[in-house]
Amino acid sequence: MGVNLYLLDRRRVRLNIGGTIEDVGMLRRSWKLTEFDQERTKEREKAAIDASGMPSPKAAMLADIEELPVGSRAGFELSAHLVIGWDDGRTEVTDWGWDYLPVLGYAIRAHDTDFYVLHELRDGALHWVDAERAGQLRLIDCSASIVRLGQPLIIECRSVRLYIDGYAQADCTFDNHRREMLLIMLENNALPDPSWLVGKRPMDVERFSALRPDDSTTSSNLQMPQQ
Repeated sequence: MGVNLYLLDRRRVRLNIGGTIEDVGMLRRSWKLTEFDQERTKEREKAAIDASGMPSPKAAMLADIEELPVGSRAGFELSAHLVIGWDDGRTEVTDWGWDYLPVLGYAIRAHDTDFYVLHELRDGALHWVDAERAGQLRLIDCSASIVRLGQPLIIECRSVRLYIDGYAQADCTFDNHRREMLLIMLENNALPDPSWLVGKRPMDVERFSALRPDDSTTSSNLQMPQQ
């Protein structure tokens, strides 16, 4: 077991979401967080530099595949890739709750083409996401452009308390109504005021400095969503 890290590859793939085709990111599995040594950390840093040199995709697709049933065709399965929303500037994600990023669906490669088609998992099977459904799910806007759906915003923080030496735990509610306990790295155990978290994303509050209260990190390794 353990938490796996996925790195954003420079390679892009074409994804059809309700008739709108856009280049999205490809995520490749790296190492478990507990397995990183100095050499693997350098590999991770290089991947981050490579990915940050390109525009951030609005969504990202896992290179890993799952065999999932399709529609009402009993016993018929296809290889599918999980697709998640993506933050601007993000270069990695963990599989621990996918760091609060929304699951958009599953991509299936269209036969004899160079692009994938988004499907949603409904009633235990995959169903094609057409333009009407994509609009209902708010995946595309009225101009048929793909919407960036990244981490939710924190709209309320009830309390911040010292968790262990160097870390605080914050009781927060997101704008998707989900309630979570966020882990914050501290400098000198100085605690932020709960209001400091409001209006930010989880990735923006992973580190707090009393000297530089707006200093934050875009790494997604410190988040501990409750399962």
